Amino acid sequence: MTGSGEAKRLVIHFHTAEARDLCIGSTHPEFPDLIFHAHDPRQLRSNEDLWAIQVTDIPFFIKKDNLMAYFKKFGNITSCRLFSRSHAKVQQAHIVYDHADSIARFTDQWAVYCFSTCLRITPCFYTVDQKAARHQYVATLTQLPPNVKDINLAPLTRNLGAKAVNVPLSLNSYKPKRWAYVTFNSQETMDAAMKQTISFQGKVLFWSSPDNTNKLCHRCGKLGCALNFCPLKQTRGRSRTRDPVAKLKERFNVNQPRRSNSNTANARSCSRSRSKSKDRSASNSGRDNNISHDRTNHDKNHNIPNPNASQRAWRNSKE
Repeated sequence: MTGSGEAKRLVIHFHTAEARDLCIGSTHPEFPDLIFHAHDPRQLRSNEDLWAIQVTDIPFFIKKDNLMAYFKKFGNITSCRLFSRSHAKVQQAHIVYDHADSIARFTDQWAVYCFSTCLRITPCFYTVDQKAARHQYVATLTQLPPNVKDINLAPLTRNLGAKAVNVPLSLNSYKPKRWAYVTFNSQETMDAAMKQTISFQGKVLFWSSPDNTNKLCHRCGKLGCALNFCPLKQTRGRSRTRDPVAKLKERFNVNQPRRSNSNTANARSCSRSRSKSKDRSASNSGRDNNISHDRTNHDKNHNIPNPNASQRAWRNSKE
């Protein structure tokens, strides 16, 4: 049994093709509401795309349960798959609903805000050209104040007619960088926005092209600022790891192997063994102390002179 609601299907496996064809060609009065047809995974996949969405730009600190809790308000979710590519510092999700009406809003709405993060959404039934159009008109807004999140820029970009805004995260610290990618739905809207002088939190921001991202200073976000001569350069540099993406996934417990029961049992067994060893050691130590104490008392008693013996010796000498 797969799916739910109108998408619920019962997949039946037969030993032979003849038995399958006989089932499809026969009438089944005991199941008047069921329609039997040959199973075609490709066709099912095509139909599934009609009520599925792709969610991108998901940080590692957002888990599957968080996505399910947020996106279920749009409809009944039949499946949600959260995954990340090997060298990507963000995740993606494939969410399937039980009805196409649940994703109708995302034809015009390109993003949602979840945990202060702008998550980009694309209907899965879109063509390659339609999907590419959602990444075609992008401008960069630079020299942001420190620690600005996507949600902080939402009112500003909404007034500019933008469809989405994403502040990239640092690969090492996973903190927001000093620039944002602003996505528009047309060249005209983007050109009109880039002609405006933008002020945010008392600071003037500057427009740039995404092609110049590698020329932006990672400390202040200014174009052409040399990192070694940046006024915000720290006196002590941070140590760099060889695989920062793997370090991030380990930090947020993304795709990490679970500890097996045998390892847990071994750890508990070792803990019990160490505890018993400590008890035995304490017991032996106490017994040794008692023996030593008895020996000491015996030696002391042995060295004390016996008064009766002294008197007998004196009488004998007198006689």
